[in-house]
Amino acid sequence: MLNVAIVDAVYPPEPVVSAQMGRDLALHLAQDDATVTVLCPFPTRPLGVRFPEYTNRDCVRVEREAGVEIVRLPSFTAPESRLISRMRESHSFGRSVCRYLEQNLPAVDVVYANVWPLLCQALIARFCTRRGIPLIFHVQDIYPESLLGKLPGSLGRLATWPLKVLDRWTVHQACRVVTIAESMRQTYVEDRGLAPEKVVTVTNWIDEGRFAYLPARGEACARYGIAEGSFTFLYLGNIGSVAGVDGLIEAFHAARLTQAQLVIAGDGSAKVECVDRVRRLGAGNIRFISDPDVGNVPLLQSLGHVCLLPLRRGAGMSSIPSKLMAYLLSAKPVLATVDAASDTARCILEAECGWVGEPENGKWLAAKMAEVASLPVAVLSAFGQQGRAYGVRHFSRSAGVQSLSLVIRDGAGRVRSMGAPLRSTHDQGY
Repeated sequence: MLNVAIVDAVYPPEPVVSAQMGRDLALHLAQDDATVTVLCPFPTRPLGVRFPEYTNRDCVRVEREAGVEIVRLPSFTAPESRLISRMRESHSFGRSVCRYLEQNLPAVDVVYANVWPLLCQALIARFCTRRGIPLIFHVQDIYPESLLGKLPGSLGRLATWPLKVLDRWTVHQACRVVTIAESMRQTYVEDRGLAPEKVVTVTNWIDEGRFAYLPARGEACARYGIAEGSFTFLYLGNIGSVAGVDGLIEAFHAARLTQAQLVIAGDGSAKVECVDRVRRLGAGNIRFISDPDVGNVPLLQSLGHVCLLPLRRGAGMSSIPSKLMAYLLSAKPVLATVDAASDTARCILEAECGWVGEPENGKWLAAKMAEVASLPVAVLSAFGQQGRAYGVRHFSRSAGVQSLSLVIRDGAGRVRSMGAPLRSTHDQGY
């Protein structure tokens, strides 16, 4: 029997896609008769969401679900996006994981880690290398590249080389590195020097069954107190530093769309600043709502006639935001401001489900909002249905979790005994 340790930086009840993916993977492996232990911190994401059922966070808490043992480890947490705090969080969780593996899981066959960069990854890599345990890293974003854009120019340049050296050493300790987009895979092969066969692309997924029933818009408007008669632009997701929600607010206000409204649903480190910005603008047609229940995502997204996906310049070059998958499965047209060369832009254009403009171009976005708000309902519906079909083909749970479980079995040397070849979304041409 395969003995798997899944190390996840986030895990349900945290309402984020990466958390749900970890749970899907754990349950799938357990159903295939693997022994599965999940190691994760106490829930803190997104910023502003409370988890009152987790009061005592100073000792290990063990939970069980459908044959999976879930171990909550006490460690320092930093839901607010501040560099020093996040580095401390990464180091603290890494140490807690290594300590628990050493003391409680000496017979583990393989470690799968979807964790905070860079320190947590490095600590786990060192531990597994010293003990000869196969390690699989699941990379959601490329570091230090994603970090350096947040640092002042000179500091960023100074930090690039040592952090890249650390990341290069770390990923070379793994038997497999899983990326979520083909552009990320190319970076690890070409820049980090990994052998092509060690890097596998498996796109993130969402349980498509959650979107089998698409709620009526009137039901959502009544639930959240949103005006049903107004054309609605919707942003749903984390309101963080790279999301560019402040740019959405400025562009929508500049468009002067008196018969339209902007609904921003979510929480995050930049929410307070965005709320203050709306207040200063006196924009009465911009609303904020919060609902941390991930099960209500289809209901929330039914509010929008068009869904918005803004990112800061360069922020979308190394991953596909999970909100895009949810927008597509909800059959909503997508208006995005992302880098033209990004996988996100490619998906939207391939799906023919929306519009793509350059990041941080408020003038273009305001003009496009005005144009989109005047389109016939039939045109918007066609865009939405095309996006839904694309989302089902490329981002379904059934295909994603099966591909990832095969990567884990292959890393542990168990694929041959299963009689199944290793498959990935890279092999399928996604």
